[in-house]
Amino acid sequence: MANHKSDPLFLHPILHARLADILAEVKNNLPAGWKTGTALEGIHRTPGEQFTIFQKGRAFKDGSWVIVDKNKKVTGLDGYKKKSRHNYLPATAVDIVLFKPDGKELESGPQEQKIGKGAAKYNLDWGGNWSGWQDLPHIEIPLNRLFKNSLDLDEGLQWQKYLFEGGALTSPEDLDGVFGQHSKAALQALIGTSERTPDAWETLYTKYGPIESLTTVQQYAWIPAVR
Repeated sequence: MANHKSDPLFLHPILHARLADILAEVKNNLPAGWKTGTALEGIHRTPGEQFTIFQKGRAFKDGSWVIVDKNKKVTGLDGYKKKSRHNYLPATAVDIVLFKPDGKELESGPQEQKIGKGAAKYNLDWGGNWSGWQDLPHIEIPLNRLFKNSLDLDEGLQWQKYLFEGGALTSPEDLDGVFGQHSKAALQALIGTSERTPDAWETLYTKYGPIESLTTVQQYAWIPAVR
């Protein structure tokens, strides 16, 4: 099975369709000999995996997780009450890493500013532009490019596109992003599970290909196009 933390097949179609171009653009702006790639844990994370990261620098005291070491704190997003863009499936964010000419990964440095150029060229948001704490390797899809400006509805819609492609959903009205009992039953009928897991996503991807290549939903102009 593919590694959901690092395999691009778990990316949102907007990012999946443009990843190679983004990496090439970043590389073109770097000194000769530098290379680009995605982080080993820079695509999708399950809520549990996100929570493990959240616990770094924290301790459970008096019924809540409190910061005990600011230097070890990585994120304020726990994956449950507060979700990371990486927790959505497909993921609406990707972390880019840079490799120096000697092949070693750059931990931090001014060269990471070039990641912002790759994001800007393809109308994506870059974590280096955030106020306060910045995440220079991070690129994400702006909310206004997602279905109805909603992370949750957009996530549901991507799954529904596969269900429509497979014939488990039959009406255009089913493509509403609301992944309720009707959509869960359709997923169960199509691949034998009603849970939206990395394994389920990979099964659909393997069976039908990338979402951006599907033809059955492209006729509906109200569904955001990959661009």
